[in-house]
Amino acid sequence: MMDVEMVESSAGESGSKQAASASKGLAATYELPWVEKYRLLKLNEIDGNEETVSRLEVFAREGNIPNSRIVVSVSTKKTTSILCLERALLGPTMKESVLELNASNDRIDVMRNKIKMFAQQKVTLPKGRHKMIILDEADSMTDGAQQALRRTMESNSKTTRFAPACNASDKIIEPIQSRCAGLRYTKLTDAQVLARLIEVVEKEKVQCTDDGLEAIVFTAQGDMRQVLVSKDIRFTLYIVESAVLKLTMTRCKDF
Repeated sequence: MMDVEMVESSAGESGSKQAASASKGLAATYELPWVEKYRLLKLNEIDGNEETVSRLEVFAREGNIPNSRIVVSVSTKKTTSILCLERALLGPTMKESVLELNASNDRIDVMRNKIKMFAQQKVTLPKGRHKMIILDEADSMTDGAQQALRRTMESNSKTTRFAPACNASDKIIEPIQSRCAGLRYTKLTDAQVLARLIEVVEKEKVQCTDDGLEAIVFTAQGDMRQVLVSKDIRFTLYIVESAVLKLTMTRCKDF
């Protein structure tokens, strides 16, 4: 009986060690997504949308940021640029002073409570600075929800700034539009996307061909976020380059 118990104990310990080893292996192989790893930190690092970024740089210099209505066509570094602005304004206090929400992810009542609680939360900030709420896909909110947002904006104007982002500005009610400075973002050019993509693949030492890079740029359609999803880049490069190789071999056989 004692021998059996010792064997079972040994097996249990062995299993625990294997599980721990596997866990360490998973931790070691975890890779931060490129979209986060290569997120820009300063306004002067951002390519494209020069006019909008220039306005943000003025806000950063003057230290007075208004509510901002962000109009976008695709993912074009809108959140990145606002975070760069807040980083310049708030410094170390940014982490607890900025709230990012997606209006299409949460129920309206849940989102409304999050906004109200954050707006009323007391945070020690540099003099003259404000907390920031970035509200993506704000145009998916109902008129009633937008009216509630307007009241929250008014009642917390001394402490909090709001940046509702939308694809269609005509779906944002006029009272909110009139309380916001308009910031318009357009998609990046193929040259801007390609330059950033080359910079990333060189740092990551990813083997690629011109055909693979061109395919990534073509499918991105000016959307840098789509480009910086690492597994998609590697997968697309593999598919394109395999297809090119297969086509080349087929043509060689035809001759």
